[in-house]
Amino acid sequence: MGRPFGGGQAAIEVALAVVPLLVVAGAALYLRGQHRRYGWPHGWPGTLTAAALVAGAALAAYAVWPLPASVDGLCTGGPGGATGGGFTAPIGGASTGGGAGAAHTAGSLALAFGLFVPVGLLARYRFRRGPVVTLLVGAALAASVGVVRATGVLGLYPCGYAPTSPRLVALGVAGVLAGWLAARLLLPLWPGGLARGWPVAVPDRVAPGLGRRMAGTLLDLGLWWFGSAALVALLHAYDVVGPGQDGRARTVVFLGLAFVGAVALPQLRRDRATPGRAAVGLGLGERELPRPASRRRVLLRTLLLQVPAAVLLTLGLPWVALAVVAAHAAGALVRPDGAGLADLLCGVRVRTRSTLDGGLPSRLVRYSEPREGALAGAGPATGPGQRLLPEPDPCRPRTP
Repeated sequence: MGRPFGGGQAAIEVALAVVPLLVVAGAALYLRGQHRRYGWPHGWPGTLTAAALVAGAALAAYAVWPLPASVDGLCTGGPGGATGGGFTAPIGGASTGGGAGAAHTAGSLALAFGLFVPVGLLARYRFRRGPVVTLLVGAALAASVGVVRATGVLGLYPCGYAPTSPRLVALGVAGVLAGWLAARLLLPLWPGGLARGWPVAVPDRVAPGLGRRMAGTLLDLGLWWFGSAALVALLHAYDVVGPGQDGRARTVVFLGLAFVGAVALPQLRRDRATPGRAAVGLGLGERELPRPASRRRVLLRTLLLQVPAAVLLTLGLPWVALAVVAAHAAGALVRPDGAGLADLLCGVRVRTRSTLDGGLPSRLVRYSEPREGALAGAGPATGPGQRLLPEPDPCRPRTP
């Protein structure tokens, strides 16, 4: 069975672009799901939600670290180096994973254990999962990390450059169990007790802060940057883009993705949001009315902010692009409504999506009236939860 994209340097370039793209896309999907269920994460539960995101990114980085940029000298370590990676030998033995070159050290064992402890702790304290579900999820994560390390990022590399073994997988599962037990037995002993770790769904109607807006902008930039790198790497792997044309092709693809994400998609969406802003539940509304901004105003704002920043990045002027963004954000820092420079010029405001469409989180506790006839002794009803009372007899004397 052949390796993906023919192996070699072309496959490695695909891995270098696809791995960070998957991390950014996973973060966007995770934040979108949390917002849809609970609204914007806030308080201590919001901190734990961010901690879960960081823990997932740390596991992804551990699975592919150090993600070499070249195949030169990568698979010259052990006897299996020429044919691909695998599980390393036990401690004290020679490593068979290509490029690993050394047995597991105490530091690598501690890292394999420690990185999985937050998984168990958050599973109990934040997501309220029992021991069986937590162990199943932890075992699946540990096995997945082991497979990625053993196969050289699922075969994109010619060998497994990172040492791994069943012992590291078992230590990962043990770390998950230790984290769950710590959350179950030790956290309740904290002096004064800890606040609840799971969020409460609330209507997302508060004006978004600068941090939330920056998170959406960074997600957009990550999707465009790594998306263009991944697409160009794929085109190069299939010989669509020839040698020496990668820089020009990446510029064209980056500008194309920025046009689709910042210009085209907001015109089609009701909330006028880019993909990154939509992941954190933001949109663009009118200055004084709680409704989506007009397409003309949104397009003008894009031409004043996102388009110049994207063009400056492709021209190799990142600091000038940062200055454009900083000039826009300066107004958001000092104005009570959080309006930036481009917002003031175009007459729009960044608002939560719930403010624009009236939607509520799916986990929000809602009051529902009792169904017809649910109450004992209820007579005919005119509507849900409403029953008709008998009319008083005019011939019967009233009692005080």
